[in-house]
Amino acid sequence: MVPGRRVFVVLFYVAVGALYESLVWFGWGALMPRFPTPYAVPIFDVPFALVAVGIGYLCLERHRLRQDARSAGLGTTLWLTALLALSHVLAQPDYPANPGVNAGIAPYFFFLSYFAGLVGIGLAAHCGERSFALTGRGQLAIGAGVVVLSGALMTAVLHVWPLLPPVAGGRFTPFGLGAGYFVLATAGLWALSGGLRRYAARDPFGGYFLLAAFLWILGLLGFLLHPFRYSIPWYLAGFARPLGVGVIFVGLLREQVWLYREARARQRDLDVLHRAGQALVRSLDLREIADTIATKALEVSGADGAILFRYDARGGVLIAMSRAGSISSTLVSGLALPLGQGASGVSVAERRAVFTSLLEDDPAVPFPHDVVTRMRSEGLRSVLAIPLLGQTGEVYGALSVFYLLRRDFTPGDVELLSAFGTQASVAIENGRSFDELTRRARHDEKLHDFAQHLLQITAEDELRDETMRLTRDALGADLVGLFLFDVAGGCLRLEAGVGWQPGTIGALTILPTTDSFAGYTFVKKTLVQVDDLAVERRFAVPTHLTAHGIRAGVAVPLGVRDQPIGVLAVYYHAPRRLSDEEGRVLATIAHHTALALDKARLYTELQARLGELQQTQNQLIQADKLKALGTLLSGVAHELNNPLSTILMSAQLLRANGALPDAARERAGAIESECNRAARIIRELLAFARRRPPERRRFDVNEVVRDALQLHGPDLALKRVRAVAELESTLPKISADPYQLQQVLLNLFTNAAHAMSASGRDGVLTVRTAESGKGVRIVVEDNGPGIPPEHLRQVFDPFFTTKPVGEGTGLGLSLCIGIIEAHDGRMTVENVSTSGARFTIQLPIGQHVGAVEVTPSGGGRARPADILVIEDEPALRSVFVEVLTLQGHRTVAAATGHAALESLARDTYDVVMLDLRLPDIDGQTVWQWIARHRPALAERVVFMTGDMLTPGSHRFLQEAGRPVLPKPVAMGELYRMVDTVLEAHAGEVAGSTR
Repeated sequence: MVPGRRVFVVLFYVAVGALYESLVWFGWGALMPRFPTPYAVPIFDVPFALVAVGIGYLCLERHRLRQDARSAGLGTTLWLTALLALSHVLAQPDYPANPGVNAGIAPYFFFLSYFAGLVGIGLAAHCGERSFALTGRGQLAIGAGVVVLSGALMTAVLHVWPLLPPVAGGRFTPFGLGAGYFVLATAGLWALSGGLRRYAARDPFGGYFLLAAFLWILGLLGFLLHPFRYSIPWYLAGFARPLGVGVIFVGLLREQVWLYREARARQRDLDVLHRAGQALVRSLDLREIADTIATKALEVSGADGAILFRYDARGGVLIAMSRAGSISSTLVSGLALPLGQGASGVSVAERRAVFTSLLEDDPAVPFPHDVVTRMRSEGLRSVLAIPLLGQTGEVYGALSVFYLLRRDFTPGDVELLSAFGTQASVAIENGRSFDELTRRARHDEKLHDFAQHLLQITAEDELRDETMRLTRDALGADLVGLFLFDVAGGCLRLEAGVGWQPGTIGALTILPTTDSFAGYTFVKKTLVQVDDLAVERRFAVPTHLTAHGIRAGVAVPLGVRDQPIGVLAVYYHAPRRLSDEEGRVLATIAHHTALALDKARLYTELQARLGELQQTQNQLIQADKLKALGTLLSGVAHELNNPLSTILMSAQLLRANGALPDAARERAGAIESECNRAARIIRELLAFARRRPPERRRFDVNEVVRDALQLHGPDLALKRVRAVAELESTLPKISADPYQLQQVLLNLFTNAAHAMSASGRDGVLTVRTAESGKGVRIVVEDNGPGIPPEHLRQVFDPFFTTKPVGEGTGLGLSLCIGIIEAHDGRMTVENVSTSGARFTIQLPIGQHVGAVEVTPSGGGRARPADILVIEDEPALRSVFVEVLTLQGHRTVAAATGHAALESLARDTYDVVMLDLRLPDIDGQTVWQWIARHRPALAERVVFMTGDMLTPGSHRFLQEAGRPVLPKPVAMGELYRMVDTVLEAHAGEVAGSTR
């Protein structure tokens, strides 16, 4: 209560009391001390009782609606007051219908009714609106109590004598007056103090309680001046009781009027809130929602202006985003209120509504000085601000409404604007949810397109570029980096990016440690976000980020099957924190990128394996071709070597005939020479086709080197490569397959020639041989570009080649080292210090295994012998017979295997010349018959063959241990072979028995 108003009320009540007491004094002097008749008592008390019962019922009905202690206490005590008043009427001594009633107890009923009324006012004033639920059983108890009390009062009136002596007519006794006033004064002061409290607290009922208590106390004060029964003070006191109850009744009526006004006001407020709510749900655009909130706030609050603030959690400030009414754009331009400053800042900080009528000077609501200056220029005087909170307690911002005049805000003003604030918060939340759903749908569409595009991308570079583009566009990043783990270097390398300085991509590396947030992401396999590097304490700030002006960043791991392969990072030049939706997008991009990178790696490996498979297939096709070529050449060799043998030995016979002219003999020499040349070509073709099976025998390595150089000579000359042979003449012979060694040398010569021709200058191919311990060493060296150091360990791997596609299979050197290792040797490669490459072959001397090496002796021609020639070719068989006969041998020829077996069964021979290929049975069958039936003759068998040996034939010859005379056969070779066999078995030759 305002102090001035409180003084006025006190003075008013004092004046009324003084006036009342003056009237009592005047009335006593002017009228008779005793009223002529006591009939006025029922006139006052009966209406009072009726009114008290009615008002008590209204109070109890009020309690039924409000369930408060005030209504229950006041209604119950008013009923009790009415009963006591009726008892007072009935206890009057001269009431006609009650002869013999003891008149001494009537004053007690009179004073008790006052006491009950004052107690009821005191209960109502002190309890206020305190909750008090009165059940149906409680109401029945009150009714029963009224009935019981009524019966007790009737009994007291009719039969019970009072404890005190009856009070005769006239003045009250000092004891009775003092006792009554002590009790009534206590109750009256208690009720008066309660009324003052409620009045000071602006309780609508407070003034009525105070006035009713004052009237009743004022009526009782008259007895202090004139303590006589049924005098003027008695009747005035009786009049004060219905007057006080009437005041309470007026209070109830005023409350009904106030409630009606409140209901109308609340209805208006609900209509305004409904219209505002309808306006807020018309749009889901946050910009439109903000403008609608500011505009409708004026309609809801009746304010002159409104400002809607957006809360910036990072900066801890409220930023003006919309205005309405008399608020100018100058005021809201750049307006930002820290938490705890200004009505909006305080409301958000304390999560409650804040208002002030002293906008410029209120210590409870401090404003920044510049803001106060701008508001003063706008003429603003009062402000009411409410925080805008989400259902989870998240702060969206604040809403402030301003008034040009000073305004005293009521709880209704605060509740109304708070209710609108709740609607505004829901609208903002719906708008934000819609924006987030829209943004999520847009992101999902981009991610879907990204995933579909990745399915079509097989090139890793294109995949990285697509990832960088999407990440930058979706997250608005200033820099994007894709770091992949380099297994060889043990670091994360920046393989792709956007926004980096030139030269950074591919060169920037990060150690996979927890010192940097990118390294921490890789090690811990978790998303790491740094809002502001300037205040970051968890990680050290890398120099490359400082050089690019980075203030914030987020890194997510890239992994496939729980194995980390790298990190995807986005960076910003300003402090920033990614939302949950943006974090989801980044994690999804990282997931798709990791899978795509793994797919690209697998695709690359698949392409490599497919290339290798195609190369292998080509090799198999080539091997099949070579096999077919070898088979063809083998047949051709058989068909050519037999006639070549006939032609060669016929030419030699012609040359040996001294009767022929020199010209004819010269022509015969030319024929012999060309036959030898044709024989050499056939041998080289068979060696090229690799149809010659492994045949270990003792040979001179230098001869194999010379043959290989001669065979490869035309190709070397074509490629301007000069061959230099530095061969040690005293090399020991080794036991190996000369043809396989020749293939190794040819392969090395081919690779060297290719490397030197690619260098663009004249090449020099150097071949050296030397004895090395218990073996020999062959060195093949060129002056080409050499082999890259990183390839030195791979040159012998199958399918490894540095030649363009289609020019190499990658099998040559692997086959070479396989051949050398099969001979218990070693093969190494190194780069020459000047230029070129050097291949070194170490071969052991080895032990000879295979056909018997027959060395002809120098003792001259052996004696004539009986020789069986088994040959299917007629011309060649005839030449064999003629040549051997010319030598003095007795020769018998057999055209088939069966004919040979018949001759062997019939006759004995010193030497058998056996061709392996016969038309009926082969040479192996004939040999087996000789070994069983003529074991001594088996040691004097010489095999002949005109084609390449099959693996089975080669194995047979190794087991037989007999010499082989390859076709075409020259006369000298035939003579030497026969003489060698005869000399080796001179003691066993028995001569012809035919």
